[in-house]
Amino acid sequence: MEATNRTSPWLITPRPDTNARLRLFCIPYAGGGASMYRAWAHRLPAGVEVNAVQLPGREERFREEPVRRLDDVVAELGTVLAGHTDRPYALFGHSMGSLLAFETARWLRAEGCPAPEFVIVSGRGAAQIPPPWPVIHHLPEEEFVQQVMKMHGTPAWVFEDEQLRAMVVRTLRADLAVVDTYRYRDEDPLPCPLTAFTSPDDRLAPVEHVRAWAEQTTADFKYHEIEGGHFFLRDNAESFLSMLSCELQTGLSS
Repeated sequence: MEATNRTSPWLITPRPDTNARLRLFCIPYAGGGASMYRAWAHRLPAGVEVNAVQLPGREERFREEPVRRLDDVVAELGTVLAGHTDRPYALFGHSMGSLLAFETARWLRAEGCPAPEFVIVSGRGAAQIPPPWPVIHHLPEEEFVQQVMKMHGTPAWVFEDEQLRAMVVRTLRADLAVVDTYRYRDEDPLPCPLTAFTSPDDRLAPVEHVRAWAEQTTADFKYHEIEGGHFFLRDNAESFLSMLSCELQTGLSS
């Protein structure tokens, strides 16, 4: 039975498990919502409770104003997650979500919360490396739409319906403002293991940039390549979820 967390609209748990051995908090990419992780609850190993993060301004939170600064997102999300660190947990994020997962882990550390068992980043170069794309969140709408389709692979049909276009542009512009205005700050590396996924043909996350995540942990670092372009977790889901399941099984067994 799917449930929105009783204490916060930030979390959706497709299959609540009071006996879960690991809580996996999954953060979406720019423009994405919690629904992208719904199927994972039925495809990841037993003992893993999937908790999909629902950011403001999308899906059932579409009436809320999207957040436009990373520090604001992290502070709100971190406050929510701090109440769920009473058992082992891990953070996963794709693209923009990787940045949020990483910075939320650092925020939780600063607040004295237990460290995650591991952090999993996907489709995004290391936080300390400037991204290989131009700043676009401030562009006029038509130019913004063209750049989004060119850079992020959003299909044209999404922008053909006027109402859908308005919703998508609003959310994407806010999310890309989060990414475009991000400024990395030096801190000690995380004490937990870190795993990074990328596709060899993802020009938004060059292989050498993704490998540089190794600098952000004092524990084990693992790196995996999966075919499928920037959205390999969607377009090559079988391969990705199989590999992710192996990572989680290893974590559960250690």
